[in-house]
Amino acid sequence: MRSRMTRRELLRKAALIGSVGFLAACKPKVVEVTKVVEKVVEKVVKETVEVEKEKVVTKVVKQTVVVEAAKKKSEFKEVRIARCGWMEAELPFDQLAATYNALPERDRDKVRIVFDPAGKTPTDPVIAEMMASGEEIPWNAHNCQTPFLDLGRTLQLGTIQEWDPYFANSQYKEAAARITGPDFLDSARADCSYQGKIYALPLQADVDCLMYRKDYFEAVGQTEPPKTLDELFEVAKAVQGKFKKEGVFGFAPIPACTWRYIAALHQAFSPREKLFTKEGLMNILDEGWLAAMEWTKKVIDAGMAPAGWETAGGWSQIWNKGKLASEIMMHGEGCRGGMIFGYERLKMVPTPLGNPELKKPGTMFWTSCAALFKAAPYPQEVVDFYAWAMDPENAVTHKGIFKAGKLDPWKSPYEKHIDPENVTQNWALSLLPLFEAATPPPVTPWYITQHKAIVPEFVKFLKGKKSAKEAMEEAWKIIQEEIAKAK
Repeated sequence: MRSRMTRRELLRKAALIGSVGFLAACKPKVVEVTKVVEKVVEKVVKETVEVEKEKVVTKVVKQTVVVEAAKKKSEFKEVRIARCGWMEAELPFDQLAATYNALPERDRDKVRIVFDPAGKTPTDPVIAEMMASGEEIPWNAHNCQTPFLDLGRTLQLGTIQEWDPYFANSQYKEAAARITGPDFLDSARADCSYQGKIYALPLQADVDCLMYRKDYFEAVGQTEPPKTLDELFEVAKAVQGKFKKEGVFGFAPIPACTWRYIAALHQAFSPREKLFTKEGLMNILDEGWLAAMEWTKKVIDAGMAPAGWETAGGWSQIWNKGKLASEIMMHGEGCRGGMIFGYERLKMVPTPLGNPELKKPGTMFWTSCAALFKAAPYPQEVVDFYAWAMDPENAVTHKGIFKAGKLDPWKSPYEKHIDPENVTQNWALSLLPLFEAATPPPVTPWYITQHKAIVPEFVKFLKGKKSAKEAMEEAWKIIQEEIAKAK
């Protein structure tokens, strides 16, 4: 005999059956989708169930919500270049990349150039380790390499490759031919090459030169640039005498930075074949090098150099304040001075000759370059971009170089993109012959090793503690010892 169910029991069972059905309805359906599932979110929902209207019971129910991404794989090749920072601030590379990405050719090759601030330099051992392990390198190039400091090291690490094969196969063949052709200054080509192959593409250049206050020189009757260092000495001495009350100094040497002073002065005393040893080291025992040291000491002994001459920064403060008549230094300091006290008061010219037997002086200079990673995922695509961007006929690029106060590694832009009457840029026309006559250091990983040995001994000589020859013999000994340790 079946027992009868009370009304209360009946309602309880109905509620239980209803809640089971409700929960079943809340269960997420399994559906096959082609979209990418990014994440699964646990969502807490409060559910209110009413029973016989006698009391309200609140239960906590967990629902699984599937969040789907409407993520679509890009149809473009993202060609990443490791960003330098200061280079893109000075030159219009962001503008160039945007223009390049919008060219009609991009509809065909699907290339997008991206300058990545998180990129690594080719001198970073991590890059070499990644390549050795077979790990994918996300960058194709680095937008900032200085060959005399970096090229020897990157070749040692094996992190870069030559550009020539990619220029030969570029979709911008005419631009590539102009870049690598006779318009390319021989000095710049030599700086960026190793064994006749281009391993760095120059984006701009700096040279060491004589810069002076034209108004100060004219005040003592010097209306033309000094032709010899002896003439410079006499003019600078006269300026200091005339403006003594104003606290103006005649000349500031920069012995603390080898490539910004003494290496440049050496090329005013010695011919090209005497500048470096057969091993590619600076020929610091050469007579011309020692003569450059002696001329520098002559300036200091005459009291023409400001206090702090043995450091790297004291001179810049008095130059910027208009208290320095002249210096031999990287030309960018001249541009900075021109912006502060006026280009009409500034003159930048080739370094005067220390040895009158030389036909023309050379100087120390350096290019800032793009380096092509050996493991670049898109080497041809990145070289195509640079072929288009650095084409000597690309007005945006080459006007930008001069506007930034830099020198151009190609010759034709000097004729096309400089107004001879524009004092903020016409100084570059005066420095072009110096750039052409300059000799870059040979490719070696030892430049900084030499610099660190040379500077302390140079300062000891200038302070009268050693002769020039004794100082450089000691520096040479230190250099040889450091190279031996490293090998």
